[in-house]
Amino acid sequence: MTSTRRLLLGLAGVIVAAATCAATLLRPPPDEYSAFVGVLVVPGIIAAIAAPLLRRWVSTRSSIATTSLTVGLCSLATGAISSSGASRAMFLSSHDYRMFVVLLLLASGIALVVGGHLADPLSRDIRRLGAVAQAVADGDLTQLTHIGRRDEVGQAAAAVDRMVARLADTDREREAVAGARQHLLSSVSHDLRTPLTATRAAIESIRDGLAADPDRYLAVAERHLSAMEQLLDQLHQYARIESGRVGDDRHIVSLAELADDAVEALRPIADPRGIRLMSTATGAGYVLANASEISRVLRNVLDNAIRHSPLDGHISVTVTDGDVIRLAVSDEGLGFPETFRPVAFDPFTRADDARASSGSSGLGLAIAKALVEGHDGTISLGAGPGGDVIIQLPAHTAHQHLQQ
Repeated sequence: MTSTRRLLLGLAGVIVAAATCAATLLRPPPDEYSAFVGVLVVPGIIAAIAAPLLRRWVSTRSSIATTSLTVGLCSLATGAISSSGASRAMFLSSHDYRMFVVLLLLASGIALVVGGHLADPLSRDIRRLGAVAQAVADGDLTQLTHIGRRDEVGQAAAAVDRMVARLADTDREREAVAGARQHLLSSVSHDLRTPLTATRAAIESIRDGLAADPDRYLAVAERHLSAMEQLLDQLHQYARIESGRVGDDRHIVSLAELADDAVEALRPIADPRGIRLMSTATGAGYVLANASEISRVLRNVLDNAIRHSPLDGHISVTVTDGDVIRLAVSDEGLGFPETFRPVAFDPFTRADDARASSGSSGLGLAIAKALVEGHDGTISLGAGPGGDVIIQLPAHTAHQHLQQ
């Protein structure tokens, strides 16, 4: 149904209803019936002619205030015409009719002033809404409407504010991802450049016959190749973590046994430096976990402790059983610098950047944190005095273990 047809049907319905009500209540005499019908029909005819024209006119206005005032004045004019016609034709004397016209003009003036006053905030808020939308379109995501209305304009403003906030969050996340990607590429390039350069130099020296001790040069090349292999392995694990594949294929495992295995696996690295590794436990420490991932966590933490432990030092791994299984790795090194603690678990951060060429990628603790949190646990730095890393995982009781 078109808008014009709806308008005509609506006006016809109003006129019929008004005529029925008036005929029932007023019961006009037969000689006044034609005037009575005219008073009711003429305003409807005027409205049917004027409304489409006014609709086209107000749709081209640039101000909502003008539209609102026009609608109000048209409604007032329609009522005035109806009342004036009825009063002139049936009820009032000439003097009273002139007074009635004066009152209609007064009411129209008051309606114009009050309508403008009431429409101004609406017009201002809509202009503000448009200005914010334009600012967002130009890339400014700091603008908000700050409109507190409860009507449709207020709802639209609230929706715009939410949209701007989400766009700002998305933009910050995009910048953070871009920064992290740039940091990743820069760190990987830096960490690979040193061992590659050293390996190339060793091979060229052997090839050109300049190496007085080729075996020593080959050992250097092998050590740097091992460092690159470790870095690539950690990058692969880090990419796997970033994709959300953490904590799959879980089984009930003993954290104490995993700690013993990690100590034995890293003992060949610690022994040449005279570093003693010791593992103790107050219980089996059953947890529901992916054994290979938790083993990687323990080896990363232990490897970090060995790197920072003094020669002939001592590193202890302690597993404490309970409702929460607590594992602590402590060394006798200088501990974590205060400036390093807030970023210790961020990727590609090191307590000592000089260790970049020694195989430390700065990913060990970041990988450990992601894997532990993927198992609903926590990892944190202890108070020291040496290096102290504490891991806590939800316990899986012995009773549950036996049921499995």
